[in-house]
Amino acid sequence: MKLAGADWQALRYPLLVLAAALLVSAALVFFTRQELNQEKSRYTRQEGVLREAHERLQKSGDEKDKILRYRASYLALQQQGFVGDEQRINWVDALRAASLNLKMFGVSYQIEAQQPYQSPAVTDAGQYRIHQSLMKINLGLLHEEDLMRFLNALEEQRAGIFSLRECTLQRQSAGKVENAKVQPNLQADCSLDWLSISEARGAENP
Repeated sequence: MKLAGADWQALRYPLLVLAAALLVSAALVFFTRQELNQEKSRYTRQEGVLREAHERLQKSGDEKDKILRYRASYLALQQQGFVGDEQRINWVDALRAASLNLKMFGVSYQIEAQQPYQSPAVTDAGQYRIHQSLMKINLGLLHEEDLMRFLNALEEQRAGIFSLRECTLQRQSAGKVENAKVQPNLQADCSLDWLSISEARGAENP
């Protein structure tokens, strides 16, 4: 069946309306799909933010548990002078107290500048830095056992944490200490490191 010119004239407006409706429908489908993709992207971002917030919350809870678990030990180390600035006056007082309590012949000392602690046992201290201060001491002894007694007495003073590097013993000649009823038989020269830990500069608190 063929359409005459009059028929096309009659169908002209309906066809235009149909074409317009198809264009509008296609545009709506296109923009709806675009909006759906944007919503999916926003949902994915929000999901990532929520996951990150949950991980931070869980990490915060874990850190809180660690703080509560190790708080007593941390406070004990802080009170002993290991955490924070080095306590040189306390170290010297501890030397003198240990020598006096054992009724020894006194002790002389020399402390070098603080240096970063170097040890293969410590590879990562996190946001903290461990330092060492070399101290050289000299003291007279009656016999070898006095050296261990002195080191134990020094540790009992709880003036800090130290690590013994080395000690050398030399026999003393008689009469080296004047006006003393008892003379030291040995001279000990020891090197030890006083250790301390502090937060690294620029580190942020969690």
